[in-house]
Amino acid sequence: MNNLRTASHADEKIVNHPGVFMHPSPQEIGVEECAFSTTDQLLFSDQTRTLCQRNSCGQFNATWACPPAVGNYESCVMKCLSYKNVMIFSTVADLKGRYNVRGWHEARVRHETVTSRVAQQFRTHRPDSLVLSTEGCLVCDRCTYPHEPCRYPDKLFPSVEGYGIIVMDIVIKTGLSYTHGPETLTYFSFILF
Repeated sequence: MNNLRTASHADEKIVNHPGVFMHPSPQEIGVEECAFSTTDQLLFSDQTRTLCQRNSCGQFNATWACPPAVGNYESCVMKCLSYKNVMIFSTVADLKGRYNVRGWHEARVRHETVTSRVAQQFRTHRPDSLVLSTEGCLVCDRCTYPHEPCRYPDKLFPSVEGYGIIVMDIVIKTGLSYTHGPETLTYFSFILF
C-alpha cells in the first residue's frame, strides 16, 4: 500500500503493529496518507492549549472533545504517553472554487466520517485505543457539556491540539504531507494504541 508508512526512530519498532487495513483499504475508507510511529516521538506544547483558551475555533469550554473537558495539559500528555504507538492519518479536500467556511465545514464533516470509519475498524483490534481528531465534535447537534455526560463517548474524538500535540512536528518526522497545494485543506487524526 503506497500511502502507508512506518516511521521507526532510534531503532525502535512499532510494538504489536495491528493489521487494521486488510479490507477495506485506507483509500477505500477515504484516507489520503497514513503513518505509524511511537508516542515518544510526539512533541507536546502547552501553547496549543493557550490557542484553545483564546477560543479561535469556538469550541473551548463548549464540548466534551475540547479543553477544559478533556483534562489539564499535563494529564493529556500523560495519557498520550501511556500508549506506546501512534497512527497518524490524513484526509485532503480540494476546495477549488469553494475555499470558504462552507467548504471547510464540508471537508471537516468528511474527515470526521473517515475518522469514525478508521476508528471503528481499528478498535476491532485495539478496543482501548485513544482516537484524537479535529476541533470539537460533530456527533450531536448540541453538546451536553457541561451539564450532562456525553451521550456517545465511544464516538467522541477529542481534539489533537487540545491534547497539546504539535501536529506539524510528527507529520514531518513520519514523512507525511502537511499541505497538498493551494485551495486544499488537510485534516489529521491520531490513534494511540
